[in-house]
Amino acid sequence: MLLELFIGGSVNGAFYALLALGFCLMFGVARVVNLYHGSYYLLGAYLYYTFSVAAGLPLALAALLSLASVVGLAVVLDRYIIGRVRHSATTVMILTLGLASFTQYLVRIIFGAKFLNVQGFVDGSIKVLGVTVPSTRLLAFAIAIALIGALWFFIRRTPYGKAIMAVAQDGLAATYMGINSTFALTLTAAISAFLAAAAGIAVAPFLTVEPSMWLFPLIKAFAIVILGGLGSLEGSVVVAFFLGYLETFVSLAISTNLREIVFLVVVLLVLLIKPAGLMGKGAKA
Repeated sequence: MLLELFIGGSVNGAFYALLALGFCLMFGVARVVNLYHGSYYLLGAYLYYTFSVAAGLPLALAALLSLASVVGLAVVLDRYIIGRVRHSATTVMILTLGLASFTQYLVRIIFGAKFLNVQGFVDGSIKVLGVTVPSTRLLAFAIAIALIGALWFFIRRTPYGKAIMAVAQDGLAATYMGINSTFALTLTAAISAFLAAAAGIAVAPFLTVEPSMWLFPLIKAFAIVILGGLGSLEGSVVVAFFLGYLETFVSLAISTNLREIVFLVVVLLVLLIKPAGLMGKGAKA
């Protein structure tokens, strides 16, 4: 059981971290809660299905086109819709939630309410420390870890990443230093959408692809960001893996029916004990 817990929790944790990091990055830089984030995840999976199954394109090309399409949509939304109301956090939340609902119904109209089967990049299963793990899950884990590492390197080691961090710390001061804050915000939106779409593509072969698949992952991403401390990328990663292991433990030891509830229970407990999150700096008066 311990090996299954470690392997299953690692896979789940990496996926949750990938999904939460984009949400966290957007909040940390733009100071907005973008509830359309789950729709990028949804569209990544559906566009991958469209390009790979409906259009019959090679899987790698289908994935790249899906990522490019979602990133392009994110840039347009940020520049011409979300960017116009960014000054009001409440308006952004209402607007992005409305857009997410619209996207769900649009997908339902186009594809129907049925569950779709998406082909994975690999087939079969692999034994890891004596535990049989589907190859698609291991590939999703590898993709998530690679993208998490790439994001860390980009943010901490590249000029564009440092510009994003400067805007996150003080947008006005960054502008006075010659940093294009508008470009930094748009780039942040693109990266956030890329990570969410990549998560959707990676897990589509072994999770359900259907119109409402955006909602609970969004709730989980929101929960992880709250627990990790709003705007803390490192905190989000730590909490994502913690909850991944906790969810897997509940599934193995108690019931798979309770795995979805564990996130909400933990969030409520943490908010009661430490409102700023497990790695937050503390609540301000």
